[in-house]
Amino acid sequence: MKDKDVAQILRDKGLRVTPQRIAIYECLAGTTAHPTAETVYQQLHSKYPSMSLNTVYKTLLVLEAAGLIQRFTTADSVFRYDANPAEHVHAVCLKCGRVSDVPGDFGEELERLRAKAVGNSDYNIRYSTLLVYGLCPECKR
Repeated sequence: MKDKDVAQILRDKGLRVTPQRIAIYECLAGTTAHPTAETVYQQLHSKYPSMSLNTVYKTLLVLEAAGLIQRFTTADSVFRYDANPAEHVHAVCLKCGRVSDVPGDFGEELERLRAKAVGNSDYNIRYSTLLVYGLCPECKR
């Protein structure tokens, strides 16, 4: 993904374009590892030494509010970030904590579960995510 493409994506969402926002979004869009804010910060700090961890957190909140990324937490109670904002299934390794997208089209099933949760709850439900837990291929060996 080129800076110009990311800049246009940000503009299309009505966001101000900054080098930090471009870098953070590109970092998330370029990985399937579902990093934490701290991981994003560590990956970008050498290239952007003046960028603080607080800037990373604030930018992630802005990107999430704009619908460009999703935030979720696993059993480790740490927020993870995903540049795929569509509702989909994540697999979490119980041993090493790795998070992976589960391939497949679960759209209709997830929508039915969310609709049922909305109907059975007094919460103002905004989004949902499904986490499944097990052992990743490496830990399974």
